[in-house]
Amino acid sequence: MISFLSSTPIPTTLLLFLLLLIIPTAILTYRVLFPKILKYPWPTNTPPKQDTVVIAGSFNPPHNGHVSMIQHLSKNYKQVIVVIGMNPNKVYKVSPQKRLEILEQILVEKNVKVAIVQGYIWRYAMLHNASTFIRGIRTWEKDGREERSLHILNSWGPLVFGPLKWPLKTVFMEGDTRYLHLSSTIVRNACEKKDNSSDCLRGMVPKHVEKQVFEAYR
Repeated sequence: MISFLSSTPIPTTLLLFLLLLIIPTAILTYRVLFPKILKYPWPTNTPPKQDTVVIAGSFNPPHNGHVSMIQHLSKNYKQVIVVIGMNPNKVYKVSPQKRLEILEQILVEKNVKVAIVQGYIWRYAMLHNASTFIRGIRTWEKDGREERSLHILNSWGPLVFGPLKWPLKTVFMEGDTRYLHLSSTIVRNACEKKDNSSDCLRGMVPKHVEKQVFEAYR
């Protein structure tokens, strides 16, 4: 009988290579299979962490659910960067620049910055030394399936597409229960109804930007 087992020891360099391949793969696979989810009420960092976090989305338009999340983050981290993702090949009814202007009127916290980013957002986040990538969702049950593919991309992208750095930790932040009924689609639909006025946005967006949001999306 021919034995397929060899008594020849595995070279140290090969063993190290296998370990360097297997361990990161196992860690990132675990991250994807068992994502970190923050449920409401969200935990509080006391004192606030001296970290920068990035929360990304289309914010098309921003609504009270978004605002609640961002304000909580601003109280718990040194800096919060709100990123509006932009696809240069896509035509938007309301431009990213207009959404940035609306967000800047809403978010008056000094440690909150709003930016428009084309391309891979993890590159922007790494450039600004962010420690965590936040994804705002209603609940994992409602939005998890759509978020999973993006989570895989964010987890593996830096190692595949560069820069060759360890991927940022992704945290999924479930929504404030007061606003789980809200979505950007609902806000847009309310604006587009023929006989509506800006009053239709009462309770959906901050009062001082109701008219601006309505005019932009009507």
